Amino acid sequence: GGWGSSADHAINEPFQFRLIAKLPASENNGRAYDYYKEYAVCFTDTLSDGITFDKLDTVEITNGDGSTPQEITEGNYTLKRNDPQSITLSIDDVKTCVPDLNKGATITVTYTAHLNEKAYVNTVGGGTDNKNSVYLEYSNNPRISTSLDHTPESEVYVYTYQLNNTKYHDTAEHGNELKDVGFRLYSDADYKNEVELYQDGEFYYPIKNASNKQAVEMKSAEDGTFNVKGLDAGTYYLKETKTPDGYSACKVIPVTIKADHSR
Repeated sequence: GGWGSSADHAINEPFQFRLIAKLPASENNGRAYDYYKEYAVCFTDTLSDGITFDKLDTVEITNGDGSTPQEITEGNYTLKRNDPQSITLSIDDVKTCVPDLNKGATITVTYTAHLNEKAYVNTVGGGTDNKNSVYLEYSNNPRISTSLDHTPESEVYVYTYQLNNTKYHDTAEHGNELKDVGFRLYSDADYKNEVELYQDGEFYYPIKNASNKQAVEMKSAEDGTFNVKGLDAGTYYLKETKTPDGYSACKVIPVTIKADHSR
């Protein structure tokens, strides 16, 4: 529903993060930024192990006079991958990016990421370790160009969910588990929109934007389980598609995952 401090997504589903730095205007029509030969800002963004950085989308700036946002071109900023889970985007001189920095400015960085197979699965009443934290460094001494102050860290969270399933014959009791039963997952009651899944170890994962993954039919294991890890909130329909001889298929099971982002 828009930008906020938390969201829920499926594993391998692309989504965006947005970083915003607001530089205040000089008070009383002052010329405070004129004392700086250069005015630098630097975003340092750290992703938890369950989030993968994909690509930088846009770097834009708006002058404090309410003008139309303008793109900051690649030659005026530097993007650095500190390690797989951390990026730094620095602008050495914001003054070259707007007509008059004394009017203030807003810098907006947008990039695409996705949850990976290491993503923490949210549980009832639990929090999440899928966290993105960022802080901003900025010039604070016109006499020392390398002198930077920094803001406190700001954090946002991404939730994802797991659907645990066990197939039984007769009653749901230990010893009644049934293996090699086929299932498919759909996002609509007409079974036209299949949630394509691939298997890795004991879990099935949504394919979404994952490359080189082959969609498979879920099959219950020796203990009857076939668990799906990394689903977005929503309503799903679990349909039995392959039934062993001598058994009849169970009814389609609707499953609703409700997102509660309270912490």
